[in-house]
Amino acid sequence: MRSPRALLGWFVLAAAGAGLLIWAYPRAFPYAPRHWRITGPEAEAIALERLADLGAPVKGPYLVTRLSGDQILERRLQVAAGRRAPRELADRVVSWEVWVYKPEVQRDDWTYSARVGLAGEVLALRLRLDPLAPGRAIPAALARAQADAFLARQGIDLALYGEPELRSQQLARRTDLVVRYPDRRPTPGRGATHGLEVLFAGDRLAGFQPWFDDPAQHSLERAVQAASFADFGSLLVVYLLILVLCVPFLKRYHEGEIGVRRGVQIFLLVLAAGLVVVLLTARASAQGTGFGFATREQLTYLVVVFSTFFGIIPQAVLAFLAWSVGESICRERWGWKLAAFDALFQGEWANATVARASARGVSAGFLIAGVTAALLVAFQRAGAWALASNVVSNASSAWPGLQILASLLITALSSYLAVSLYLVPVAVRRLGRLGRFGKTLGGLLATVPAALVLFTPFVPLPYSWGAAIALLFAGAFVALFLRYDLLTVLLASAVSTLLLTAYPLFAAGDQHLTAHAWLALLVVLSPLLASLRHLTSRKEFVYHYEDVPPHVRRIAERERQRVELETARGIQSSILPDLPASLNGVALAHAYLPASEVGGDFYDVLALEDGRLAVAVGDVAGHGVSSGLVMSMAKSALAVQVTFNPEVAAVFATLNRMVFQTARKRLLTTLCYALLDPKERELVYASAGHLFPYVVSARGGVHALESVAYPLGVRLELAIEARRARLEPGDTLFLCSDGIVEARPEEGEEFGFRRLEESLTRHAGESVEGLRDGILDDLQRFTGHVPREDDQTILVLRLAGA
Repeated sequence: MRSPRALLGWFVLAAAGAGLLIWAYPRAFPYAPRHWRITGPEAEAIALERLADLGAPVKGPYLVTRLSGDQILERRLQVAAGRRAPRELADRVVSWEVWVYKPEVQRDDWTYSARVGLAGEVLALRLRLDPLAPGRAIPAALARAQADAFLARQGIDLALYGEPELRSQQLARRTDLVVRYPDRRPTPGRGATHGLEVLFAGDRLAGFQPWFDDPAQHSLERAVQAASFADFGSLLVVYLLILVLCVPFLKRYHEGEIGVRRGVQIFLLVLAAGLVVVLLTARASAQGTGFGFATREQLTYLVVVFSTFFGIIPQAVLAFLAWSVGESICRERWGWKLAAFDALFQGEWANATVARASARGVSAGFLIAGVTAALLVAFQRAGAWALASNVVSNASSAWPGLQILASLLITALSSYLAVSLYLVPVAVRRLGRLGRFGKTLGGLLATVPAALVLFTPFVPLPYSWGAAIALLFAGAFVALFLRYDLLTVLLASAVSTLLLTAYPLFAAGDQHLTAHAWLALLVVLSPLLASLRHLTSRKEFVYHYEDVPPHVRRIAERERQRVELETARGIQSSILPDLPASLNGVALAHAYLPASEVGGDFYDVLALEDGRLAVAVGDVAGHGVSSGLVMSMAKSALAVQVTFNPEVAAVFATLNRMVFQTARKRLLTTLCYALLDPKERELVYASAGHLFPYVVSARGGVHALESVAYPLGVRLELAIEARRARLEPGDTLFLCSDGIVEARPEEGEEFGFRRLEESLTRHAGESVEGLRDGILDDLQRFTGHVPREDDQTILVLRLAGA
């Protein structure tokens, strides 16, 4: 939208949407309020004044006023749309309800109630008396005369009503009477009748109210049940989305891909908006719900608590998770889609990025609102009608504009973030390999769950048509996000929902109500109004991700190091040999227990072509990555050298030079290397700073093969004296690293050579595996469960017996 032509096109679409909305809305909702002239406080004042006709006012009353929609009546009028509904019925679809309670009474113990139409007319007045209270019976003629007089005082033209019918109800201590006046005007619905009835509790006038008898009452109730469960279903979807988003959030947060600063800001914003809605509507929301132990005032506080913890906080948590997870997903490919929205939080409104997104969002919002209303008109031909009575309750407080704005903020920053930043990107990524077709298919795939998540202002009945509207409504916002950006979607949703829900306020006859609607719209338009002059500028806002706090970076760094260490450990494990049970007739057993992910010990037994075995155990000082690197080089150099020249002097010369040139004195390396000839039972060996190997006889004798030299890497030239030893059939050669003898309990001395030799003597008669395991068991009992401080390596070789 950088060109003037594109800019003009969007504003033309906005104008077309506004015109379509003005034309279609009254037709889509013929029973929506058209003469809305009084607010809640005004309805309350009218009710209190007129309730004085029924008795003395309550001292210190607790008042509840709410905007109520009669879904059954509206549906009844829709079904009978072929006939023109009487005005008095249409005006009753939406009205103010007022309840008057004495202090410290329970929910059902109201004293007075009233219904006031949106134009100020009184539709019902009721006095509630205790069913067990006594009362004298009133003669029928007197009841008729008082009823006529009472209705006349209420300004009701009795000429519009037929001859009344009297009905009585016998209670425990009195007889109540109802004087029912049938309306002469046509009644929508076959076999239906309606009118007014005046109520008497004994001989006391108890008020009047409208009545409606319809044979199709039960079928109408079933029809609106789906709409009644819509709010409950949407709350279940919120909880489900929270569970779905928790898994990627925890994973990405642990890996350092997610910060929480912006998510917490969004959480607090949704929480604040939710508290505004709860506080504005607590009294009205508590009407019709209750706990037997609570008074009516206490019930309001309980509703605040329950609504906050089970309604508002989950919405805020969903907004937090949706942004946190969604941002980490989108910035990989669609970071530019977050730029305009991120600019709002940073206070950077004066740029073309925000201006273009705002212009698109506002224009799309007007267009979506107009098209939605037009579709609802078209659906009426198939018998599908939307209930206006479901939506006007969003403006039931004394501050309807503020209530609508707060509700929009909750929806936009929870449901729309979840759809735009999670559902759509995940679906598109899964099918992105199919190219542009895959992107389109992913958008269509995301539309189905989006229809369950997004708030659709109107749900037509039957509910199958409601599902169609929900899919179309959700598809529009999915397409907007795929084509444009997040701010465009959020503004389009806010503008369209505001126009569809607050339209009766815009058309109201009361300036106060109209002002609330326009102020709410101006707040939604504020991003566009603040950035409009930058619409054609070249100043752009570039999205940068800077939300990872230091502690998350540390977590991520530790995780990265852990992964690297696991990788290094895997590589080292592949380098160290998995020795067979025997080589060239020599039985083998070994154990390698590193002190950390990467150890510094190494070992190997290599079979030579002449039948000898090259045996080595080495130890690089310390443990960890650096020691592991030197160990890997030493192990590789050993294998290469043994292939070319396995003699003791050549092996030590090569490994000493390698260590000297790479690690110098920083990581000294010890090595015990030997050539074992099983046939001649001869051992040629040398040790460079390493523990002496042991020869364990079959009778249990233990003898150390001493050999002294500097460790590898101390000097460029290493003086090594190869020694020879004769072995007997069944003798065992035992080699280990210093991690065995230096192991110690938490407080105490080292395992030491004495205990090692005693353990060798004790297990000499066992197999090579038994000898190895016996040493390790003795070591474990000695040290307990203290973590290893150094790598522990054991290598056991046994000649065949005689």
